[in-house]
Amino acid sequence: MNSLTRCPDLLPEDLTSLIAEFGKAWASSDKRPRPDSQTIVHWTNLISEWVNASDLPLFVRKSGKIRGSVETHSSRRQIVYCDNSPAHWAYVMASRGVRPTFDTIISLVKKHLIPVVYIQKPAERSIATYQCSLRQEFNVNHHGWKLAHIDPVGLRSRVLVSQIPIEKIEDHFRALMSPGNMFVVPPAWAGLAEAQSVIDAIVAADKAA
Repeated sequence: MNSLTRCPDLLPEDLTSLIAEFGKAWASSDKRPRPDSQTIVHWTNLISEWVNASDLPLFVRKSGKIRGSVETHSSRRQIVYCDNSPAHWAYVMASRGVRPTFDTIISLVKKHLIPVVYIQKPAERSIATYQCSLRQEFNVNHHGWKLAHIDPVGLRSRVLVSQIPIEKIEDHFRALMSPGNMFVVPPAWAGLAEAQSVIDAIVAADKAA
């Protein structure tokens, strides 16, 4: 019986090139939906305004039964824990060409109308300040796609979120919420969306658009 061998650090080029070719084909395909470039710029600026508004909370994606709950960062900035729901909302809005004003964002946040959770469990709801669930119309999965991020969103830190440098939290929020940092693939291709050669192809195609 053959034993399981260790996966090589470098796979043969004839295999990796196939993934790269797939990435280029999907990146340039007219079947790949994407927001227009002007809407992407608008949202990028909008998210930056949000980051700079210290009186508005920042969304932080984190697993655990804490979605919708609020924590005060050591910088005194409020943090709202969430799943990928606000990213879905932002991407669908941008895909529709919707360009909200910053005043609209302020109103939506204060009224708790931006989704922070797919489905909130009773245990979470009892401690959650924010309880807006993701409606189907803003769920990328409901439209038959899988949402992927270009720059990774995970904080990858064992330090308490409240003690992570606020600059890192801000970068996390930008990566999570900016439609320009997102793309979609069919669910069956979800794993390929994590391949660096596919991500590189998406970035190159969107820059050229």
